[in-house]
Amino acid sequence: MKILCFDTSLDKTYIALGNNDDCECCEIKSDDTNYHSAYLIPKIKQMLEDKNLTLKELDALCVNCGPGSFTGIRAALSVAKVMALELDLPVVTLNSCEILKSASGDDSVVLLDARRLMYYYYEDSKIELILKDDVENKIKNKKVICDSGVYRDFSGAFGAEFINYEKQNYPLASVMYKLALEKLNASKCPKEDFAHAKLKANYIQTPPVFTKGN
Repeated sequence: MKILCFDTSLDKTYIALGNNDDCECCEIKSDDTNYHSAYLIPKIKQMLEDKNLTLKELDALCVNCGPGSFTGIRAALSVAKVMALELDLPVVTLNSCEILKSASGDDSVVLLDARRLMYYYYEDSKIELILKDDVENKIKNKKVICDSGVYRDFSGAFGAEFINYEKQNYPLASVMYKLALEKLNASKCPKEDFAHAKLKANYIQTPPVFTKGN
């Protein structure tokens, strides 16, 4: 089964192109002039060419729907929607927290910075948006997979062990591919279970509204 996975919601552009046990992965860090989603389509084209594949030969897509960067979520979903519609492909949707949880390989929880003194908290397959004052009750004495913002705000607090995923070099692209393959293999009807019409952003928190004077 040939699956293309991609994510621009987290700290880098993550892309995986796999066929059963064979999977090629790519990570691209953004720079000062280009947001990392700018690399998405050119890199997908290059990876397909390297494998002598065309988009029409793909069996499924997989995309991270967030939470994360609002711009990044929209970028990845837009590409996924266009490709899925044109090629009539199923699209497996993942969320940032389940990807990080799977990458950590243990019973940790996930805590990500949602800005404005709020945080995304993930435990037992459920994402919550919590206030800063609620963080201690959620993570006390636990192992916490987090981003740089959370590490900066809470590292060393509440008896918790904080692991900044941005410094760990987790193979997030291959993790996405593994999760997508598992979900597709478990489905009796992938095109129905993962219909592209069901694609939606996992913002959780309302995107910021910018007005003149802000």
